[in-house]
Amino acid sequence: MLITVLAENSHIRAVGFEGEEIRFHASVQTEPRQTSDYYILVLTQLFTLYGVSGERITGVVLASVVPQLTPTLIDALARIAGSRHKLLSLSSGIKTGLNIQMENPAQIGSDLIVAAVAALSRFEPPLIIIDMGTATTISAIDRNKNFLGGMIIPGLRVSLDSLTSRTSQLPKISLDPPKKVIGSNTVDCMRSGIIYSTAGSIDGVIDRIEE
Repeated sequence: MLITVLAENSHIRAVGFEGEEIRFHASVQTEPRQTSDYYILVLTQLFTLYGVSGERITGVVLASVVPQLTPTLIDALARIAGSRHKLLSLSSGIKTGLNIQMENPAQIGSDLIVAAVAALSRFEPPLIIIDMGTATTISAIDRNKNFLGGMIIPGLRVSLDSLTSRTSQLPKISLDPPKKVIGSNTVDCMRSGIIYSTAGSIDGVIDRIEE
């Protein structure tokens, strides 16, 4: 089984593949200050939950956007898999067939690289790729498969947390779908505001990139 691991600022997400079939999808909270022993324990238990032992793991691909955590995860995942030869840690230097046109290719996050490669494996360019995590990232690829660059926008939850932390009367809320565009109470107004303003922002950005 091939396991892909994406280490983000909020969560570490793991997906198990047999061929192109997804066998499991799981996540744990990111703890940047923890040791490799901690992650060996947590990830082993997580994989065991889905019936995956170290012997079944044929390879691990890691993409991390948390630099201080990357060496820890490399050590932990290699020990779980049984060998560093089974582990590939992605960076901008990996040959993927993607031509990165940014001024400093080393600055591009490995999550953007894997998203671009995955998108190109399924769709014909030019492409606009949107990843809504802690930050909302938007990438543009031209018809010649050149990664042109993109945008980094505060994520939906980051924006909402900033709003509630800087106001005295606005509560923390869940991101449930708004009942309607025009809210009739504070919580509904906040839900409608964050969801529809984010959607409107992304629509506008797509229009400008296309132009």
